[in-house]
Amino acid sequence: MKIKTRRSHSIEFKTKAVEQSLDSPDTVNVIAHRLDINPVLLSKWRRKMTSKSTSNPIKNQGPDKSYKDLERQVRKLEKQLEDAQLENDVLKKAKAYLDSRKE
Repeated sequence: MKIKTRRSHSIEFKTKAVEQSLDSPDTVNVIAHRLDINPVLLSKWRRKMTSKSTSNPIKNQGPDKSYKDLERQVRKLEKQLEDAQLENDVLKKAKAYLDSRKE
């Protein structure tokens, strides 16, 4: 039976992995797979290195909005579009009605 040994990663590797995951638009899973590490491990490194409690935290340059905020914004914009289309349809029908009464 073969015994698995735990890999230990250098601080430089961890820092580069965290910076790469923060700078990339890809998900943590994609970055972790690319680096051949577990996504949970990369998430732990990110959490640890970006927290304010560390001596020199890495600045998170990620997107300003979370995925849920973006979904909420999309739903709001879809609702506004639907309202605008309905208003446009009503105005078209009113114009057609008024044009038919002129004749």
